[in-house]
Amino acid sequence: MGASGGLHLRPARDSDRRALWRIHTEAVETLCQGVYAPDELNTWVSLLRPEGYLRPDRPRTVLVAERGRRMVGFGQLDTRQGELEALYVVPDEVGRGVGSQLLAALESVAWGDGTPLLGLDASLNAENFYRHRGYVSLHPARRPLTARVQLACVRMQKRRPVTASRQEPAAGAMTPT
Repeated sequence: MGASGGLHLRPARDSDRRALWRIHTEAVETLCQGVYAPDELNTWVSLLRPEGYLRPDRPRTVLVAERGRRMVGFGQLDTRQGELEALYVVPDEVGRGVGSQLLAALESVAWGDGTPLLGLDASLNAENFYRHRGYVSLHPARRPLTARVQLACVRMQKRRPVTASRQEPAAGAMTPT
């Protein structure tokens, strides 16, 4: 896909399952600490399994970010449902553009497929990340993990941007009559 600052994005492969699981686990254990209770984090991490990623019965667009030969993040998109299902970055790469580039690439896929809205359930520690990238908060939500543990999150969405060909003329611009 693209490279910037040594970062390269590409479609995920079946052989990436274990790395996706590792990134997801590391991100949750480190970045969500202090935001969620220890029992919530333990339950969340205990439910993650390498075989749960890239399932053939759930076709998705999954992109990975690599810096050098190291996988440093991934994102998962369901274009049919207009849902960003996952976006995780290893803790030592947070703030280095990995999440932003993954999100921009996944949005490009969604908008290219004609998806009018992208929705997501943002973890409480990720809400500002998405807000700064044009997502609006709709309402508080809960993500059920087990009958006993439901993670607090924020339901957010972003509208497909108007393309240049459909934009209104700028104020003061000449319009043919």
